[in-house]
Amino acid sequence: MSEAIELRDYVEGDYVSLVELWASTGVGNPARGDTAESIQRTLDQGGRLVVLDSEGWIVGSAWLTDDGRRLYLHHMAVAPSLQGKGLGRMLMNAAMDTARERGMQMKLEVHRDNGRARALYESCDFAPLEGYDTMIRRRVD
Repeated sequence: MSEAIELRDYVEGDYVSLVELWASTGVGNPARGDTAESIQRTLDQGGRLVVLDSEGWIVGSAWLTDDGRRLYLHHMAVAPSLQGKGLGRMLMNAAMDTARERGMQMKLEVHRDNGRARALYESCDFAPLEGYDTMIRRRVD
């Protein structure tokens, strides 16, 4: 890796670059309502959004939300051109450090066809919740 990559917390000015990362990796979806306001709301409620900054451009993210009982990992992403270089592990370590510091469990969802991400999560001791399927109601009315 020739460029310097810094692990740091998200700041409001990162939003445009972050959304581009999410679009390029497939974790972004307008139906999810991932606005700058929703990010800030989760941060105000104890969440954390860790980013990888490469010369002012966001190339990785790990977004933790806190429901007071456990942390949820969302939008774990590394720019496609930088995948396979240990950056996902760097993000996971930061997320797990946060969970350890708070004494909380961490939960995540991963697409069944995302073998690379599943291998990373399993190497960090995540395991499927047997008998559970993910369900969501996207309507807000």
